[in-house]
Amino acid sequence: MPLTGGCICGAVRYEIAVEPLFVHACHCGDCQRFSGSAFVVLLGIEKANLSVSGELTKVTNPTPSGAGYDAHGCPQCLTIIWNKYHFVELPLVAVRGGTLDDPSLAPPAYHIFTGSKQPWFELPKGVKAFEGWLEPSEAWSPTTLQRLEELAKRN
Repeated sequence: MPLTGGCICGAVRYEIAVEPLFVHACHCGDCQRFSGSAFVVLLGIEKANLSVSGELTKVTNPTPSGAGYDAHGCPQCLTIIWNKYHFVELPLVAVRGGTLDDPSLAPPAYHIFTGSKQPWFELPKGVKAFEGWLEPSEAWSPTTLQRLEELAKRN
């Protein structure tokens, strides 16, 4: 199962040891601007299950909520590999799906912040969509909720 990926220049490589907790597409204005695209695909991973080789740099960015997040990426080619959102107290990171060696292995299970999605993008039929943030029990699997509960007990 491991998922592998890295930056565009190859200086940073990573491996995800377990199935992601969730995979979603975020259509918020910040993700659009920061990714230079209509949305960004993010894989939620326990930090302990992400192995990274190569040097990373960190940039802290604001969010509309005021919480902010840290973007970690390659200092050479500036590819962002993963984000740590400050509003999440657990040791979770959001790996950018486009950095996977095979992004087709992690399609989004749902879309968030669709209230600000680009009008020319049509959401896929049969995939859950949330106008803003989501209620975890509406989007995340029982397995994901259980893994998060166990992680919270350890921290």
